Order: sequence, then structure tokens, then C-alpha cells
Amino acid sequence: MSPASTRLRRRATALVLAIFAVTGAGVEAASKGLPSKPNVLFIIADDLRDWTSWLGGHPQAHTPNMDRLAKMGMRFTNAHCNYALCNPSRTSLLTGMLPSSSGVYGNEQDWRRSAQIVGKQTLPEFFKSSGYTTAAGGKIFHANHGGPQGLLTGWHGGRRGFEQDAAWSQRFPSAGVQLADLPVHTGQNFNGLDIWHWDWGGIDVPDAKTEDGQTVAWAADFLSQRQKKPFFLAVGLYKPHSPWYVPSPYFDERPVREVSVPDVRADDLDDVPAFAKDHVKPGSYHDLITEKKLWKDAVRAYLANITFCDAMLGRLLDALEKSGHAKDTVVVFTSDHGWYLGEKQMWHKGKLWEEGTHIPLTIYAPGLTQPDSVSAQPVSLIDLYPTFCDLARLKKPAHLDGDSLLPLLKDPATPREKPAITAMGGGEKVSYAARDARWRYIRYADGSEELYDHDADPHEWTNLAAQPDTAEIRAHLAASFPTEWKSASRPASEMRIIAADNGITDLLLQPGDEITAAEAPDLTGNGLMLDAAFDYDPAVDLDSTLISQGDVELGYALHLAGGHPTLTVFLDKKATAIRLDAIPAGPTHLRALIDGEGVMSLAIPGRGEILSETPFPLGFPAKATAGLRTTQSFGILNNKDYPNSTPFDGAIQRLRLTIMPGGQTVIRPAEPVTPPIAEPSTSPTPAPGQN
Repeated sequence: MSPASTRLRRRATALVLAIFAVTGAGVEAASKGLPSKPNVLFIIADDLRDWTSWLGGHPQAHTPNMDRLAKMGMRFTNAHCNYALCNPSRTSLLTGMLPSSSGVYGNEQDWRRSAQIVGKQTLPEFFKSSGYTTAAGGKIFHANHGGPQGLLTGWHGGRRGFEQDAAWSQRFPSAGVQLADLPVHTGQNFNGLDIWHWDWGGIDVPDAKTEDGQTVAWAADFLSQRQKKPFFLAVGLYKPHSPWYVPSPYFDERPVREVSVPDVRADDLDDVPAFAKDHVKPGSYHDLITEKKLWKDAVRAYLANITFCDAMLGRLLDALEKSGHAKDTVVVFTSDHGWYLGEKQMWHKGKLWEEGTHIPLTIYAPGLTQPDSVSAQPVSLIDLYPTFCDLARLKKPAHLDGDSLLPLLKDPATPREKPAITAMGGGEKVSYAARDARWRYIRYADGSEELYDHDADPHEWTNLAAQPDTAEIRAHLAASFPTEWKSASRPASEMRIIAADNGITDLLLQPGDEITAAEAPDLTGNGLMLDAAFDYDPAVDLDSTLISQGDVELGYALHLAGGHPTLTVFLDKKATAIRLDAIPAGPTHLRALIDGEGVMSLAIPGRGEILSETPFPLGFPAKATAGLRTTQSFGILNNKDYPNSTPFDGAIQRLRLTIMPGGQTVIRPAEPVTPPIAEPSTSPTPAPGQN
């Protein structure tokens, strides 16, 4: 950005703040202070970066309702996510644990199975146990539009996602479902890029029929009702998440020719470490956008979706003001992370630069926050859980990593020394960014660094990390990074292993267990038996994996495919599978055998068995080069061949792996199974693809 454009941006921001100071509107603060048990209205948008009028992130952002809420209480101009992806960001916010504490860092990772989280209350759980009515509409925990078919489960968890059913007294659109079905499914290819999950265009659907329109109407109805207890109402606005499909009028208000793309420099990546440039490759999103001359079109679509999101927020605020709850309801609005639109040749989410971590955050607490107040101190989403506790005068759980924002809400001038921390990657491959009032420091997993001075370089165009006089700054910010990354899976040393004198070894596994290839049992020349007892719900476990080991070169998986119990063995990228008839909902018991004499079988004890030959007649021919995983999606079942694969969602009573040396076959007594289960098929079928 040129000095002139920097000055213009700062003047525009100052003008917005001046307008706020003159016009201040919205709900008036109560004169008697914050109620002892205030209601909470928590609103979280999806993929919304700092392109709001009050943040000055883009000159054409039209967000009158976000600005309206910002005027009502305090707006935080330096707020950041703790991970720049949906699932780990929301998991961090809702558990109050940094990704390094929970071990959750992937969008396909079921946070509910994390050994670090089990036994610790999430934010809505905590409020529910504290006497609140908890209600939710839309995406709160991680969920997804369900792909071209609008599936309830599947890729990224589908529309159910990684929902926590017990956390909510009420749920919209229904119990166990986070997202209403999109009126127009993704994959329409309106933009010509033929990328089903990243498409955009106006749709001929009224606001009220969109997924967010349905959610907001439900939330408005909730607010209109007299509540017997204080409430914690969470509303997830899915836009501006892709696909960028919103009613056509939101596109029509901005002609493409008038759209401004972000300020960029052609040499911006010249001083960036190689570790950070893995997105720069032939056929990248940036190449596609620029070759097809769609940059302005993409920015227009994102802005249109932001304006739609703003309109939904406005309807919520209107409903609150009409409800009679306005004077005793805390309102918080934020986003889960930012979004790139061509900066540093980057699109979508991820990375540790400002565009990916900087988010809007506004808090209105009647009787506490001063109208039109501002804090420029570094804060992050991890701070919200303890803040909610303080605002409700509830004793904070011991596991929280964040710091309450209550001191800032009381006095905007309160200093805050702790920088905002954002992670990417995980384990030994984790990278971190620290953002304070002036500096952004990034240290990548390979030790390479970036440092930006936001006072002089708000676009992060000049990396100062190589300058010797910045060593003290870098060391100071690096000291705030977590020193340990905890695994979401319990260590192999804590797993129960029973070794018999005859060489047979039993591993008693739990949902979420993950064992590295080095620690997993060596299958060479051996056979194995899998014993699983679980509660099956076809609505969410139709295509789910119970246990898998290895990869497509050599491995196996016990899974459900379209509700059919399936045992699949992989060798040299070829799958051999046997499958039983689809099972009904309810308690289920499966046993699978891959012996050392070339036989594989799958059975429901007491009901029937199916047998076939394995692709290796003398037991597994080698040690699997990938590890063992339980109840996790994809992995050995890749998302290309098994696109609906999802983590197993239900309760599991038993998950046992038995290793049988030298091809021994072990027959265990069969337990009775209730209710009756359909008779299995009697012939093997090929491994299924999409169902």
C-alpha cells in the first residue's frame, strides 16, 4: 500500500468512528448495571474476515447492522482467531482450550473424541449446567453444507457436523442437526471454475428460504417468547461461507466493473520463507482466478455474501429490541476466522497472515459496556469463554486457557500485554503467529520467520525478521507461544494391552485412538480379529469407520457403507471387500477376521457370517506403513473413493483388536444380540464408493 492509500484508509476508518460518535444508536444501556443472570445472544458468522465498515477492511463493504451493533457496546479492532480453520477455531472457542491444549487442528478431526477434551464442559454445556436454557440455530460447532447432495453426514461432518447434542435444550433445524438444507445445493458451477465447494452466484430464492433466513426466523421466534430461565442463545450465520449463493439482489447492488480488488504487490512473496508458499504452484486457485479474469467477480461475490450476513444480523437485532429482553441480554458477534481474496496469491482460509486471522468482534453488555467504545488491544476467541462466565457471574472452569475481557469492557483503556496467538499445523509440525498492538511475528515449524510492523506496514508487505535489530522483538513474542502440543489421542502407553502366553495379543481400544505406524501392531505374517459392539444410528453413521490400519498399499478397515457392515482389505491400491446386509438402528455386534491362511470373514454373532479370500494367502505380507485409527473419517478410506465417509458418531461399548501370530484362528463365544438383525448376504461384494 502506498503512503497515500494508507492515509486514505486511516481517514476512512476515522470518519466511520466519528460518525459512530455522532449518531450512536441501538439499545440503550440499563442504568442499574448488568443483571446478575443476564441472557446471552451469541452470534458467529462463518469465514467473515475484517471487511466490515467499522473495521475499514474494504471500502465497499456495506455492513450497517454490524456497525449498528458495534455502536451499541465495545468493538475490538485487534481481535484474532486461534486457528484459521473452522473446526479447530470453533473447538477452541467453545472448549476454552487452545489447539495446543486440545490437540484439535483438522477440519475432519472429531473434537468430541479428543482425550484432552473428554470430561471438560464446553461453553453451552457449562451454561446449561448452570441453570440456563441453551438454544442453538445454525452452525455453532463445526458442520458443512453437506456437498452437492446436502447430506446430513459426510465430508467435514455434513450438516450435522460434530454436534454436541447434550449441550442444547433446544436445537434448530432439529435435534442433532446444525444446518438447514441449502435451497440451492453447491456444485452449480455458476462461476465456470467447476469447483463444487467454491462457487458463487445470485439465486432466485427469498431471504427467508435460505438456510440463514430459516435460522434467523427461528431465533427471532425464540426471542419473542417469555423464557422461564435465563437463556444462552447461539446463532450460527453460515454466510459468507462458500458456496457464495445468496439472493440475486445482494449481487445486483455492486456492478462488477466498480468492484475494487485488494491492494497487492507483485513481489510480495519474495521475502517470505519457502515453508509459507506451498500454495503457490501451477493450477493454484490464484492462477485459475487470474487466468479467467474472475478476481473482481470473486470479490463482488464475497462482498454480496457479507451484506447478506449483515441483513440477517439486522433481523436478529430487531427481534431482540422488540422482545423485551434487550436490557438484560449480552450480545456478542464475531467470526471463526478470516479469508484470503488474492493477498499473497492466497485464496480461502488457512495461513498465518493478517487476512486469515483478523476477525470482527463486538460485545454489548447492557449496564456495563459504554456505547461506542473501542479497544485496540490484542484479543482472541479463546478469551470469550471466560468472558461469558464473568458476565454471568459464574465461576470459571479450571481448564480455560483464555483471559476474560471483562477488564476491557469496564475500561477500554486497560492495557493488555499478552499477544493473540494463532496456530496452524499441529504436533511437531505446528507453526505459530503472535499479534500484539504493533507487531505480527510468525515462526514456522521449520524455524523460518516473518515479522511485520503494522504501524508502518498494515498489509504485511515487508518481512523484517532478517533484520538484526528485531531480534529482541521476535524473542519477546516467541516467548508467548505454547511450549507443548498435546495429542488429541491418548498415548499408546495408556492403552490396555493383554498379551497371552500363546502369543495372542488383545488391544482394548477407545473411540478416537490413534497409533503411529511405529507403535501399531506389526501385522507381518499374522492374522487379526476385530470385535466391535456399538449403538448404530443410520441417520448419522450410515457411512462411518470403526477401525482402520495402514493405507491403500497395505491395510484394512472395518466400516459401514450405506448402512452395510463392511470389511475392506487393501493391497497394492486394490480393495477386496465383504459386506453384510444393511443393519437396523440399535445395538449392534460385529466380528471381523483376517487370518493367516488366506481367509477373511465378517459376522454378526448368532445371526450369520460371510467369508471370502484375502489377497494374501499367508497373512499380511509386510508391516503397514501407516498407523491405526478408530472412529475417524477418511484416512485409509480416501475422500475420492468414499466421499461420504464420516467419523462414527454413536456410543461404542467395545472395540477390540486381537493379533494372532502364525495364522492362528481364535473363536470367541458369541454374545446374544438385540434387537434382531437382518440376515447377512452370502456373497462378497466389491468395496462401495459413494452411496
